[in-house]
Amino acid sequence: MNLPNDIYSSILGGIETSTGVRNLDNSIDLTNIWLRDILSQLKWQSKESAYQALRGTLHALRDRLPAEEAVDLAAQLPLLVKGMYYDGWTLRDKPEKYKKEEFARRVHAQFEFDANINPAEVIRAVLRVIYRHMGDGELRDVKSNMPKDIQEWFPEEVAPRE
Repeated sequence: MNLPNDIYSSILGGIETSTGVRNLDNSIDLTNIWLRDILSQLKWQSKESAYQALRGTLHALRDRLPAEEAVDLAAQLPLLVKGMYYDGWTLRDKPEKYKKEEFARRVHAQFEFDANINPAEVIRAVLRVIYRHMGDGELRDVKSNMPKDIQEWFPEEVAPRE
């Protein structure tokens, strides 16, 4: 099958890495940037681990937020990350009222409670990456909807709403 080179310009090992759809390709690129930033923050090598960190932290935030605020946060995320964020979400019984320990436990569960993973460190790193890419506007709203003990994990640049 002879297809134009531009369609398959980024084939790796027989797997097409470009969709040919600008919005999807841009979202893949942005997601990779976020994952590389998480790797850098945590001094890790595995993108799979960075994905688990991002997914676990986003899901813990999402489930702790009132539904309207959870949707507002999602609106700021890259398309691919937004799909990850919404995966498995239900409006039933939201927000879930849990404290810092349960938040950390949920993130740690993404790593099957690996003793080498410090969930607080992971959460701080992911929140720094979110701040770096989204700024403090929406993240400030998210922070203000969290209990004080969870707010401690947010970058200090994200001042709470007055």
